[in-house]
Amino acid sequence: MTSDQLSLNLGPFSPPQAVDIFYFAVFPETQAAEQALELARRDQQKHGLSGKIYDRNRLHVSVAKVHEGRGVSEAVNEFAAKLGSRSKAAGFHLCFDRLVSVRRGHQYPRILTCGDSVAGFTALVREITRQPNASGKIIPRMTLLYGDRKAPQVDLARPIAWAVHDFALVHTRKGRGEFRIVDRWQLSL
Repeated sequence: MTSDQLSLNLGPFSPPQAVDIFYFAVFPETQAAEQALELARRDQQKHGLSGKIYDRNRLHVSVAKVHEGRGVSEAVNEFAAKLGSRSKAAGFHLCFDRLVSVRRGHQYPRILTCGDSVAGFTALVREITRQPNASGKIIPRMTLLYGDRKAPQVDLARPIAWAVHDFALVHTRKGRGEFRIVDRWQLSL
């Protein structure tokens, strides 16, 4: 059977180019990550949320974005490596005591957070961003999943906590699902 529908020859299909993102982050210790994932599974089931729960190795607390754009340049790598290696920040403890939903476009990330800023985390952010005297609270957060609707805040009876001893430079390729740790640096004692 033949068709009278016109066909447009637009050439071979090429997938959209990925967006490269470089950022600094801290990662939870194994026990804290497992607690967070279990909490996410229970919460997702309880509230009937759709969305994929982050993989264990992708759970992180963002410190500062260095670059977002198409392609990778050696200048970005060098700049980020210098920022990381110059850090004199001290180790600190993170303690997440609540689970909240925030609106981001048509999605609602389900995030772990805390009621107030954390001095050590704030110091690391300000050092990396080169804004040591910036004012305002910097409250850490860790995304567990992107839900399809808002869910109520949950105050955790048992907070999820760990000691942070290092931080990393991460390169992701948004749109491709690629994620790799470029380098790590120890925090001072």
